[in-house]
Amino acid sequence: MQIKPRWMREVLPDSGAAVELAAGECLRVALPDGAQVCDLIAFSLNDLRELFSSSTTRQREGAHPRAGTILWSAPPWERPLLQLVTDTVAHQRTARGAQSHDLLFGRCSMAWRQAFYGSATPGCQEHLAAAIAPYGLAPIDVHDPLNLFMRTGLDADGRLFFEDPDARPGDYVELRAMQRCLIAISACPGRSSGPTHHRLLLAIYPWLASG
Repeated sequence: MQIKPRWMREVLPDSGAAVELAAGECLRVALPDGAQVCDLIAFSLNDLRELFSSSTTRQREGAHPRAGTILWSAPPWERPLLQLVTDTVAHQRTARGAQSHDLLFGRCSMAWRQAFYGSATPGCQEHLAAAIAPYGLAPIDVHDPLNLFMRTGLDADGRLFFEDPDARPGDYVELRAMQRCLIAISACPGRSSGPTHHRLLLAIYPWLASG
């Protein structure tokens, strides 16, 4: 029997959204139409000061998450917030060494977009800030994300680079909440999403629906 999600939402390109997860629930982030980078941040709903740490997760798990990777909260907590439990992307390292799902890059912002694209338009910083504002959180509470579907690497000089995503229409990841969580996502408006941007589809399932 196919289990229906208890909640679904479409997120259009260049926009954001926030969702609450109970412990044990899974958030599916799907690509119904094509590749699209998704910047994701997270907070514990038990204490919103406890937030996801890309650096702690990178130290413990590596720079490119895979199924089974734990997403850890920042010190002084350093506790599991989420686990990536399902990942349908067919991961292949590129000739330059790039891999999908990224914990190296930070989020883009209006200032970044002005400096690098000549366009003073909202970036993931602004979309994520708007998504968490109803929870009493401010732009300063936006933190470095997990960049789902973003394909990145380090060159010989230690400089970050990205390539077009290798995700395909229909690919998705599922993240299981290991405690009550607030998750905010942004459908990244940057070039890292590829030449064409697409919508995201979010859905919440019970744990038994995963995989």
